[in-house]
Amino acid sequence: MYMNLNPRTMGMNKYSFEEVLGAAHKAGWQGIEVPAHAFGSLENAREQGKRLADMGMRFGLMMAPCDMFKVDDPTFEEALAQWARWLERAKAAGCDSAYNHLWPGSDDRDYSENFEWYHNRLKKIHHIMKENGIRYGLEYQGLPTINHTFRYPFICNLAGAMALADSVSHDIGFVFDCIHWHTSGGGNNDLYLFLNNIDRVVNLHLDDAFVGESTSDFIFKERAMPNETGVIDSTAIVRAFHEKGYDGPVIVEPMAPTTVRYENMDLNEAAKEAALCLARILKEGGVFIE
Repeated sequence: MYMNLNPRTMGMNKYSFEEVLGAAHKAGWQGIEVPAHAFGSLENAREQGKRLADMGMRFGLMMAPCDMFKVDDPTFEEALAQWARWLERAKAAGCDSAYNHLWPGSDDRDYSENFEWYHNRLKKIHHIMKENGIRYGLEYQGLPTINHTFRYPFICNLAGAMALADSVSHDIGFVFDCIHWHTSGGGNNDLYLFLNNIDRVVNLHLDDAFVGESTSDFIFKERAMPNETGVIDSTAIVRAFHEKGYDGPVIVEPMAPTTVRYENMDLNEAAKEAALCLARILKEGGVFIE
C-alpha cells in the first residue's frame, strides 16, 4: 500500500494543486488524489502522469463530478458524460481507480425501490469504468446519526454494499473507512469479509473516534487522526490488509478538529505532520516505506 494525500479530507482545498503537490512531495507522500478538474486534456494528463512518475509519486483515486447517488436524473446523465471524459484523462495520467459513497437511506423510496434505483445508476457507472479500464468501488456510510435521518433505511454495512455491487458486477469493489466500519456494528464480520475480498478493495481510509463517544451519537464531520485516541486500532487494520496483499492507496481522513487546525497551519508543516503519522502506522503494520 502507498501513502496517498487527499487534500479534500485534510483541510487543504484552499491551496492550488501545484502547491499541495509540492508540499506532498517534500513531506514524503507517495501519491496524491487526482485533481478535480481532471487535467483538461489527454495531452496534459500524460504530461502530469510523467511528471508524477519522475517525482517518484503516483495518482490516487478519482471522485465523481458530483454526488452521483443524490442528484436528479438529468444532472446524473450530464455528470456521467463528464466523468467518462475525466476517466479517459485520468487513465492516461496513470490513475486506475475511482469511487462513490452510498447514502444509507431515502425519504422517497423504500429499500426495494431504492435498491433498484441504485442498481440502474450503478450499471451505467460501471459501464464507463469498464470502457476506460478503471477499477471502481463503493463506500458505505455506517454512522447511525446519518442513517436515522432518513424515512426509509438503506445500505449501511459491507454486506449490503456487496449485494448491490454484485447485482451489477463482481468487478465492483469497496472502500474501507475505519469510522464507517466502527460505527456500522459490522465488527470482525465485516472486517474479515473485506479481508477475504481484498482484491476488490480500492481504498483504505484511516481515522479515529473520540474516547467516550457512543456510536449512536457520533458526529459525521468530527473525527481524530488515526491512532490518536486508540478507540480504533489503525495499526492492526493496516497489518491485516497488508498481510492479505492490499497494495492500493491509504489516506488519512480526520475531519474536524484536525482539518480546522490544518487549514490554519503552514501547508508544508501540515503535510509533514500527517505524513509522519501515516508513515509511523504503516511501519508498525509491517509496510515498508521508502
